[in-house]
Amino acid sequence: MVPARVIYTDGHDVTVTDSTLQVNKAEYKLNGIIKHGLFILRPQRLPGILMVTIGLIVMFAGLLKLIPSTWINDTIIGDTLVGGSTIAMIIGASIAFIGVLLLGMIRQRYSVRIATAEGEKDVVVSSRKEYIQQIVDALNSAYNYIRNNV
Repeated sequence: MVPARVIYTDGHDVTVTDSTLQVNKAEYKLNGIIKHGLFILRPQRLPGILMVTIGLIVMFAGLLKLIPSTWINDTIIGDTLVGGSTIAMIIGASIAFIGVLLLGMIRQRYSVRIATAEGEKDVVVSSRKEYIQQIVDALNSAYNYIRNNV
């Protein structure tokens, strides 16, 4: 039997040969893969948006003095008396700031998605699009190699 021709390897987890795609310990036969491609995994932005919205609502409620003094008592910080409305504005601004940080930190991720008889799977996931594109290109080369040598 002729040994498999390695088309691509990242040196660690992913190897594409002329007959298989191997990711970690999982091995997928190319003739069992119905389709493959680069897939974009969109991040969940809703938690960050909710935090910004809630923070702005609390901040404006404090600004308009809509927070009853029974909810947030006036507090002495250092030698300064800080009112409940000011505390509400600070808390609201902090929540909104954390929400903005969350929105700024989450990134799109990319995956190699394959479809087999068992269904679709994201076999490799990364935040680096170029890395995923290299694997997809290697799979395309493997299919072209099979097509030309059969």
